[in-house]
Formats: sequence, C-alpha cells, structure tokens
Amino acid sequence: MNLLEAIILGVIQGLTEFLPVSSSGHLELAKAMFGTSSVGEESMLMTVVLHFATALSTVVVFRNEIGKILKGLFQFKWNDEMQFSVKIIISMMPAAFVGIVFKDEIEQLFGSQVFLVGSMLILTGVLLYLADKAKRTEKPVSFAHSLIIGISQAIAILPGISRSGATISTSVLLGIDREKAARFSFLMVVPLIFGAIAMDTKDYIENRSFEQKSPQERGILLTEELLDEDLIKESETTQMEKVLTDREILWEDYKDQNTPYLQMAKELEKNTRLNLEFEGFSSQRTNKLLTHKLLMPRSLHAPNVLILLAGFITAFLTGLLACTWMISLVKKARLTYFTIYCVVVGISAVIWSLL
Repeated sequence: MNLLEAIILGVIQGLTEFLPVSSSGHLELAKAMFGTSSVGEESMLMTVVLHFATALSTVVVFRNEIGKILKGLFQFKWNDEMQFSVKIIISMMPAAFVGIVFKDEIEQLFGSQVFLVGSMLILTGVLLYLADKAKRTEKPVSFAHSLIIGISQAIAILPGISRSGATISTSVLLGIDREKAARFSFLMVVPLIFGAIAMDTKDYIENRSFEQKSPQERGILLTEELLDEDLIKESETTQMEKVLTDREILWEDYKDQNTPYLQMAKELEKNTRLNLEFEGFSSQRTNKLLTHKLLMPRSLHAPNVLILLAGFITAFLTGLLACTWMISLVKKARLTYFTIYCVVVGISAVIWSLL
C-alpha cells in the first residue's frame, strides 16, 4: 500500500462511516479497484488505524453528550443518562451476538464480493428513500426501539448495507425524531467500533506470532480451529503441514525474485488451493481455509508509519466533517441524493461483477 492509496482509503472510511453509503462496501470496492483484496499484515493494521480514527472523530463530535452520559452513570440513579446508556447497550447486543457467533461466516462475505456489495447498496438506497419520505414525528428512542434499531445494525454487518443508513432509516420509519435518530445512530456504534478495534488488534498480534511457528505447529492450530477436537486426525495435520511447507518455500522464492505483492498473493492462493485439493481436502474445507485469517498471505514489509499516519489523519478529519454534515442532512430530510448515489453505484458494481 502506498501513500496515495492510504489517503484515499482514509477519505473513504472517514466519509462513508457516517454518510449512509456503506463504509465496508466502499472499502471492498476500493480494494478491488486497487487490486489489494488480500488482507495482509499491513492492510490489517491499516484497518485498525482507520477504525480508531473514525471512532475518535465520533467521540470529538459528541464529547458533550458522552460526558453527560458518563457523569450520569456514576450517579448510580435511574436518571435520563442511565436510561440512555441502557438503550445503547440494548442496541449493541444483536450486532455483538452476530459478530461473535457468526464471525467466520461473516469474514467469508468480505474480500472483493462486488456483486454482493452492489446488491446491498441498492437495498440501502431503497431504505434511504423510504426514510426520506416518512412523516416527521417527535418520538424519543424507547427501549423497544433500541432493540429494533440494534437488529438493523446487525443486518448492516453485510458489506454494502450502510450501518448509519440502516439504523437512521429504521429509526425514522419507527417515528423517532430525525435529529435524535441520527445522534443515537452514531453514539450506539462507538462501543462497537472500539470492540472491533480490540478484536482486529488481537488478530494482528496472533497473525504475527503465527508466522513464527513451524509448519507443523501451524497445521495443528488451523486444524484445531476448523474441526471439532474429536475429529482431529494426525493424517490431516500432516497434510496441512505439507501444504504449509510448500507454501512457505514458494513464498520465499517469490520474495527472492522481487515479485510484485499482488501477483505473489494471487499465485500463492492458487498454489495453496491446488495443494489442498491434492492432499484430499474438500472444496468446502479448502474455501474455508483460504479465507481463514491465519492462512491469508501478508505483506512483505512492515507497516510504514507515514502511510498509517496519513490514513489516520484523513479518516479523522473527513470523519469530523461527515458526522456533522450527516446530522444536518437527516434533520432537513435530504437523503434523496444518497439514495440516487447508492442505487447508481450499486447497479454499476453489479454490472461490473457480471462482466
């Protein structure tokens, strides 16, 4: 990843995290266009940095509200701040449950799934259109509303469905005041973003330590994660060891030849697939292995501090702008532009994926 790509990804993350056009969907499309769909050590750390930047921008914009909530919590009374905090917790539960229980299945949905992203962007456009045409009401967010909005946030884990678009649209369709809907939507995601940062950081540390293990140890770890303990067989561990050893040799050959990273990642995935199938792994198991975070090829170089800093600054600054702007747009019922944008980009992505 070069400096320009980091800046572009930072702008995309900062804008689309708050604007109702799906940050995950746009990042997937950007990676597909850049040709950097593999996760990579550098890409994984950049993901952590970008998420931290947008989370920090949310905290800055809502610093007064967050301060009041924290102050009210320490009073240990059933006051407005405590009730609001409980509503936030309720809204987080569906997404947290889906993210933890279906983590592996969700990871397989990412990785330049252009057709899926395009389809979900079209769905986001439809939701925004319905919300923009909904009648204005002055309802506050209730406990029941919190759960329903939380379910919509869980569905928005799919790449291409805008989290803010889904939660704000759901809130408005439930009759909640537009400005309150936008503020609740942005505040409810802050704990989840920090939780995602913690999980991504854990994965990054695990991946670094995993590379230092022997092929046999890697085979055992992968086999244990992908099979029930009672079904683990020595032959399967040995087969995995052979595949990982061949992959390690090829990896070193590519490095010695100064092969471009994208080309190397594609060839490495192709070679690993062939070796897995040759060793008797089923197509289903092979697909699952190739999307596993421990088997994904990583960048040859340590993450560049300047590149990470560029991504962080651009994501933070654009996040501040987008968050403030979005609240104003929702309040004025001007989501039609995003409806058109999502539908146009979604249709374009679907057509592109089919060509």
